[in-house]
Amino acid sequence: MRFLPRVSADEEESDQQAADEDDEEAAEPEPDPEPRPVPWYWNAAILVVAAIPRLLYLFVFSDPENPGERRYGDVWHHWQIAYLTKEIGLTAPDGPRLWDLKGLDYFWGILHPLLMVLVFTVTGSIDIVLDRLVSLVFGVVVALLLFHLCRRYWGTQVAIAAVLIATLLPTSVFNDASGMLEPLGVALVLCGLWAWPRRGGFWAGLAFGLATMARAEAWIFSLGMVVAVFMRRQGSHQRLPLLVGFGVVMVAYMKVLADKTGNAIYPLWWNFLANAVGKWEFAPVNAGQASVRPVLGVALVLSAVGLAWVLWKHQPSYMLLAFGFGYWFFVAGMLGFTSYLASWVWWMPITRVFAFPYVFAGVLVAIVLLWWAPRRYGRRTLAFGWGGLVVCLVAAQLLWLPIWQEFAPSEAEWHVALAESQNLGAWYNQPAYAGHALAVPSDRPDLTYALARFGGVEGKHLVSEMYSPFAYLPAGYAYADHTDTVNTLLECWFTKNDIRLIAVSRDDADLQQVLTTSPDWFTFVGKMPDAAWTIEAVSAPKPAPADCERAAQSLNQ
Repeated sequence: MRFLPRVSADEEESDQQAADEDDEEAAEPEPDPEPRPVPWYWNAAILVVAAIPRLLYLFVFSDPENPGERRYGDVWHHWQIAYLTKEIGLTAPDGPRLWDLKGLDYFWGILHPLLMVLVFTVTGSIDIVLDRLVSLVFGVVVALLLFHLCRRYWGTQVAIAAVLIATLLPTSVFNDASGMLEPLGVALVLCGLWAWPRRGGFWAGLAFGLATMARAEAWIFSLGMVVAVFMRRQGSHQRLPLLVGFGVVMVAYMKVLADKTGNAIYPLWWNFLANAVGKWEFAPVNAGQASVRPVLGVALVLSAVGLAWVLWKHQPSYMLLAFGFGYWFFVAGMLGFTSYLASWVWWMPITRVFAFPYVFAGVLVAIVLLWWAPRRYGRRTLAFGWGGLVVCLVAAQLLWLPIWQEFAPSEAEWHVALAESQNLGAWYNQPAYAGHALAVPSDRPDLTYALARFGGVEGKHLVSEMYSPFAYLPAGYAYADHTDTVNTLLECWFTKNDIRLIAVSRDDADLQQVLTTSPDWFTFVGKMPDAAWTIEAVSAPKPAPADCERAAQSLNQ
């Protein structure tokens, strides 16, 4: 009994025809037949249909300026890297580079920041809605690519069902319109699958390579797809072009990473190889988080079985199926059985990490209902299959309830952050501080956005406190024991960066000590209670260059 497809077939093909094609394939490993191209207006219709619910969510049912205050902070962080790269990084003294206030400039990849720099430049806007529209567009592209891939392997009915699933699943609509990076990475991998092998191995390899620049996990997925092309005889003449396309991108990318970070696999290393074992940050797993491990364990086992079956059978659809099962295996394994489990929250199942796995699970359901069942029991089952699929999609709309429950309160929190940022912008734009530097904590990219977009503070005037002299003190070098030396270094830092205003976080013990020991350097300007920042004017003495050099040298003695 066949559970998943053996050949690229229309619904009318019989099991005997499938067996005949198996024999032909064994004799002559030609690429599997492609279905006839659909008219152009089918593609246009799919794009429009997939875009409508996402645009409605973005502009009608949510605030375009608020991807999720205190929930989806990574969206503001992605925006911040792109914006500061445009404002500062491209003209950095040591050559063009990505730029961030928290040192995560290369953590996720380089493709999205560079793409957003282009979008900001072309549109003349820095609005975060552009980030959200970019991810929305690639989410729509995912739906279109799934249509063509599913039609290639399982016929038009499964393809239409795949579009409906990708279009109507709340988790896909919500996350595609969020501004996260997953739609970009998934779209590029699917583009590679669509191009292989008929449209040229080089272009497939290029797409797989570009995917690694979009998301760190795409290193794993893309490498997996490159290895997978060697598991089936078809397309053997396209393997070398694929390796060339993939290799050209990866060599260039790894050279950039090595030059800028000192680690040629920086995103892969810090996202997974190091972070998975807690090298970046470590927090204990509580009882509630541990309770989801069995569920993720079941998902891990099922996806491993599916992946092994697909790679063993290496059927025409094996690369798409391997990507889907591999995605599930990766998510269940990383979240359930590494230090990432400590980040689990109750609403994790509705987040970006599960968005495509749910779509893939829906595609599997569509294959069973609309491809396997009609072939096994006759076309009379199609009506029941479509009915079952519609019931599943209607039931899936209940996922809007936890989305609304968790993200609706973020709107009020965003307006508080916006108001405080506008106050800070007003203080900064006073004649004594305007045009000089404002030092800020590194961990609030949402405030960076509000300052730039609504507060009149350009990114080129922001200095990160993450790179203050405290960051470079030797281990065990206490401020209390070396107050004079550290104060000199701080004076040099203030002078070098032209810092006239500083936001001191309540949680920054080092700068809080400085406020206490050197009160004559600072003048209170205002408070940001929600952010827990105190805003101080800076009037520290300007040291001589020789004093700065001696203080820096004393750290190594």
